[in-house]
Amino acid sequence: MRANVAAPALLNRPEQLLYGRLVRAFPGHIILSRVELSRLLAGADSAPARGGEVMSAPRRPSIADFVVCRSDFSALAVVEITIEPPRDTERERNRRRDRSLQSAGIKVIRLACHDLPDEAALKALVAAHPLHASTEQLVRRAS
Repeated sequence: MRANVAAPALLNRPEQLLYGRLVRAFPGHIILSRVELSRLLAGADSAPARGGEVMSAPRRPSIADFVVCRSDFSALAVVEITIEPPRDTERERNRRRDRSLQSAGIKVIRLACHDLPDEAALKALVAAHPLHASTEQLVRRAS
């Protein structure tokens, strides 16, 4: 017989806390975790090849930490957790990702893992942020 070995948690502690808060903040919505951006952008960055297949350069997929979806599974907002301040290369990559998501009508919220907002603040952040705010404007920092 095999020994029961516990599978590792799929979300780390800050992600677990944020997931619970998102679920409570957005009743009637669907909260998804670790969604490939290509699913949200529906080929916006890739050109169709023959036969309708999408061709792109091989690379590690870009993943959204959380996606708040309406009941029809359309994306309302992407919520990202930052562990430490991004380096210049990450900051530019984040800007490009945010512009792509925003042009698809999806809000982007970036939160510092050490300063996760409560449910009311999460609702206010999603409601208050315009679609075309800069990444720096969307990062919630500790006071």
